[in-house]
Amino acid sequence: MESEITKEEQLLCARAAEMAASAEYATAAMPFLTPRERLLVHDALLRCHQADRAFFWGGCLGCERTMAVFLPDWRMTEPAPLPRGGYEGAFDAAREAWFASLLREDPSLGEEIPLCALQITGSGFAALSHRDFMGAILALGIERSVLGEIVVTEEGALVFTTPDMAVYLTENLTRIGRDSVRIRRTETDPFMEIPRQYENISVTAATPRIDGVVRALTNLSREEAAGLVRAGMVERNYNPVLDVDRQIVPGDVLTIRGYGKYRVDRTDEETKRGRRRILCRKYK
Repeated sequence: MESEITKEEQLLCARAAEMAASAEYATAAMPFLTPRERLLVHDALLRCHQADRAFFWGGCLGCERTMAVFLPDWRMTEPAPLPRGGYEGAFDAAREAWFASLLREDPSLGEEIPLCALQITGSGFAALSHRDFMGAILALGIERSVLGEIVVTEEGALVFTTPDMAVYLTENLTRIGRDSVRIRRTETDPFMEIPRQYENISVTAATPRIDGVVRALTNLSREEAAGLVRAGMVERNYNPVLDVDRQIVPGDVLTIRGYGKYRVDRTDEETKRGRRRILCRKYK
């Protein structure tokens, strides 16, 4: 069993359906969505047959926090890949690449989407982490819904946000921790890809059940791991899973609150003792 959709999430999905239906003559966009909200909105649009004109865009390829962008028919001069259901459909790389091609061919489309990129540059003497950038930005009283991805780079960080918030950050964010920073708006190629960093992890479990995989990844007892699952502390593909016997398959994204996020690569390899070797990549 997975957690039920909340009233706030129901309202969000209803709003998405309304925007999709009304985007007949002009491009429309929703605020930044969490990965779970993105999944729920996508499935809601599929149910009301409006998903064909909806695209999830965060400023470049591979963003997990994205806006839902609704295109009028006249914008879709070439057929886009058909939308699919479920997690694979909500995070469909083919539809994302199609939308990136449209942005590259027609830059005026980008001007209709309330999204821009900021380059934050530090002094070079302090190593700033994703948490440092996030903490400093939220400390200004900014809501997370107006922020997209924060991508840490060698120079500092690339932050995707709304144009209004870009002005506010440029004027008010001058220090992160003990380091002084400079901010400027920048242009990004739609085909730039988020540089994800992972740590390869190999663990073993009797079966690829979610409680056994969680136990192996956290070094908890089976009872403690099962307790995390039943308490809604574990997400599979951004949906909280409450059944301890749910099977994990390659391609799943497993989030364990307090322990990290993992992408599962393999579950079919057996050890000499007949256990399953679970190969994962942990997000850094």
